[in-house]
Amino acid sequence: MYELIDDVRAQLRAVLSGRPVILAGGVAAAAVPAVDQLRGLGAEKFLVAPSGAGTGGRPDGPDVELLEYEPVVADDFVASLRAEEHAIARPSEAFLDALRRFDAPGSAIALVPPFLDVRELGDRRVFGARRSEWVALEDKTTVDELFDATGVPRPPSAIVPADASSISSAAAALDRGEGTVWSGDARGGFNGGGQYVRWVPDDAARREALALLVPRCDRVRVASFVDGVPCSIHGFVVEDGVAVFRPVELVTLRALSPPRLRYCGCATFFDPPAGVVETMRAAAGRVGEHLRTSVGFRGAFTLDGIASADGWVATECNPRFGAGLGYVDVALPELCLMMLHRAVVEGVADVPSGALEHAVLEAGTRTRWGGAWTATPRRFDETLTRPLAGGADGFRYAADGECPDAVLSVGPGRGGGHVRVELDAVRTARGPSIGALAVAGFAFADRDLGLGLDPMTPSQ
Repeated sequence: MYELIDDVRAQLRAVLSGRPVILAGGVAAAAVPAVDQLRGLGAEKFLVAPSGAGTGGRPDGPDVELLEYEPVVADDFVASLRAEEHAIARPSEAFLDALRRFDAPGSAIALVPPFLDVRELGDRRVFGARRSEWVALEDKTTVDELFDATGVPRPPSAIVPADASSISSAAAALDRGEGTVWSGDARGGFNGGGQYVRWVPDDAARREALALLVPRCDRVRVASFVDGVPCSIHGFVVEDGVAVFRPVELVTLRALSPPRLRYCGCATFFDPPAGVVETMRAAAGRVGEHLRTSVGFRGAFTLDGIASADGWVATECNPRFGAGLGYVDVALPELCLMMLHRAVVEGVADVPSGALEHAVLEAGTRTRWGGAWTATPRRFDETLTRPLAGGADGFRYAADGECPDAVLSVGPGRGGGHVRVELDAVRTARGPSIGALAVAGFAFADRDLGLGLDPMTPSQ
């Protein structure tokens, strides 16, 4: 492992040493660990141009220039990301002037969040940007073709035109008694975080889903509902093959109001049965090889799905770095996985797939990570952080000197506020889903701080 880490860091230092770095987009809080990591790899100075504050601190130091920003305001998460993507792809003259002052020779490395489809920042290429053919594979109405080509299990589904008659007919045929799940296409650009995904178990949900999807999409995937724990598996494509990592729970809670299914974070405490893990890892290996040979893919990708009593089925593939890989920065921070991903995509770094897989699996099994987070109607101007004690039966603020079971943070978010419940890596049980812990944490924060959250329940 140490030989791999030394090799990776040497390759990344060769790219970054003595060079300026531009971090455009995302929130300022997320730039704090990024700046610290890149600083350790020899980057000279930083221009940080965020799209919002975020919950947490701000990057600081004599080598950091933090630009003022106009927060992106939008109706929902997807709309805010699309607006951010548009703003970064078409930067203001004020930003371009700041960029020229910061990096007159044009030698800086320009970085944007990995889920944005941006390849140029002004007159500079974005380092490690996604190719258009990779972005196209995120469309939820075409991914079944990928699964069928690679023999990956998936729920029964139909792809239909985005009109009420076609969608309703498909839903009637695919409903096994618990409703169906409708997913919109990517006609308008990035579509993630479950924003265009609807569980439709009754007429009220049907009307809401039609009102959402019909005017925004050309096609809709209608699939049978699968009752289980949503979880993903990650792969990392390099020159000699595919490194496949461990399962990551996608914390998905249920609410009475739309959307009924709410993506609320991710964690690695959940351990699916061994047979399910074997299915997930084999599926990720096949998908990674297919991506490598069919579209020349490199770097990290996510394969999302659901673990149920009948096994695991895939629901979507995102050929990009995903939020669930955040555990690697905690379990193996010296690997600098996000920057390695960008450098591999750019073609200036490479690692043996077997060594990478072994290192990440070992670290991820040893050190668990994660929690739950969601947007809040209540707005915050600053970040508040408090330790919590308790568990699924209820949380409270930890007393002075008491070992906390979690940390509660609230602060600014996209279009409102943001709440996060980060679970203690040692005190949290391994094996079960953390859905019940997420529900308890949100319920306590809502009662104490008046966040305006809807009541939610775990997936199982």
